[in-house]
Amino acid sequence: MIWAIYEPEHLCDRVRLMLEDTTNEFIFSYAAVWELLNKVGRGRLLVAGTSVSSVMDDIEAFGATLLPVSLDHILSAASLPHFHSDPFDRMFIAQALAEGVPLVTVDPEIRQYPIQTIWA
Repeated sequence: MIWAIYEPEHLCDRVRLMLEDTTNEFIFSYAAVWELLNKVGRGRLLVAGTSVSSVMDDIEAFGATLLPVSLDHILSAASLPHFHSDPFDRMFIAQALAEGVPLVTVDPEIRQYPIQTIWA
């Protein structure tokens, strides 16, 4: 999400082309929004003037669908094998599984789970 909104030059060509295609729907997890705003609020990530409200404006302007975190997502994340320990990444994996959507990631640990991932 950070790269898509603020640093698209870090994305691979395939993902950049997907972003340019207006027929594609993009989904950002509320967990990703929480993680991003947490980092901005603590001064660990300097983007968009480093205010929480400006980041929320940028997320809304991007036009992605926001996916709430449900109890089913939480239970699924808790029961995943421990290939990956980051709780946010585990939530993204659980949501991708539950919703049947691919996950855009460069993280090789995430690719150990039975989800479709998109990268180069």
